[in-house]
Amino acid sequence: MTTVKEVRLAHMTQDEVARAIDSKRLVILPTGATEAHGPHMPIDTDSHQAEHIAVLLAKRIDAVVAPAVCYGVSKTFENFPGTISLSIPVYQELVYEVCAALIRSGFEHVLILNGNRPNGTANDAVARRLVDDLDEQFNFKVTAFSYWEPGAKQIHALRKSEVGGMGHAGEFETSFQLSVRPELVHMDRLGGVHAPLVGWDLVAPMEPVRTYGRRPRPAKGHAAIFGNPHVAAKESGDAMIAATVDALVDKMENLQGSYEERR
Repeated sequence: MTTVKEVRLAHMTQDEVARAIDSKRLVILPTGATEAHGPHMPIDTDSHQAEHIAVLLAKRIDAVVAPAVCYGVSKTFENFPGTISLSIPVYQELVYEVCAALIRSGFEHVLILNGNRPNGTANDAVARRLVDDLDEQFNFKVTAFSYWEPGAKQIHALRKSEVGGMGHAGEFETSFQLSVRPELVHMDRLGGVHAPLVGWDLVAPMEPVRTYGRRPRPAKGHAAIFGNPHVAAKESGDAMIAATVDALVDKMENLQGSYEERR
């Protein structure tokens, strides 16, 4: 394990950033959201978790972390207080411009590490566009996935909820917050809340089919939760975060190795 004094670009001077570029360190861009997460969770949950995991990963693999994109594609929960959503084109343009700036400054590998499910497919398109637009001028690569994906099997094995219980503000995210920021989680406010299980559980093996329907509305009694937060626990969060980071380390080390072999 590599010990790194500073991994956040925001805390570095310009000269320290230049040295990170010269050292060919991977740069991680966390992408999150600002949106309703039930009556028990803060609205920055997705952004916080993406950045938190990015920092833990960076310390393990000697990478650096760019300031997070804290607004994302949050149209699903636009009817709930606290949600600030970007349209898909505006969101993609923002992520594209940030990544392009990092590439133009000299970073040779950008990881777009997502923490808000609807951002995922948008990020994939951005990664493709960056290569299509810039690979004639710059030598770089872009990787894009959500932070829970490499460790999905390990996280799934740790669950207490039924399949569908780890959607939005459910067992996984609530356990994560209980592990890292318990003072911001209000489990006592879940009394009487019975959120629906979902067919797009974050970590359970499921059919790769995407179906989109009408968005939930507070007037219909929806709590801005998909899944089961009632079984969440700090201990579960500790274990899930550890499994997540271990899997990400393996993923990035294997990816880097296979890429170097092909060069």
